[in-house]
Amino acid sequence: MSVGRNEACPCGSGRKYKKCCLDKKARSPVYYTLLLAFFGVILLVCLVLMVKSIRNFEPNSGAKQVWSEEHQHWHQAP
Repeated sequence: MSVGRNEACPCGSGRKYKKCCLDKKARSPVYYTLLLAFFGVILLVCLVLMVKSIRNFEPNSGAKQVWSEEHQHWHQAP
């Protein structure tokens, strides 16, 4: 048995099906939203750790570079 969009909703609300339960079918369940939020937080944490590691990068000792406190970056050693 299928319900037409303009028929009364079978839930008993008295509203048309298209204005009541039809929208509820199209919505994603809560756990999908929570899962998406969880992966978003994980992605954000990974991004922050990556940026932090890039800022703390020091070249190896054979690179002949010196840190400039004034400019806050590496310079070629003279």
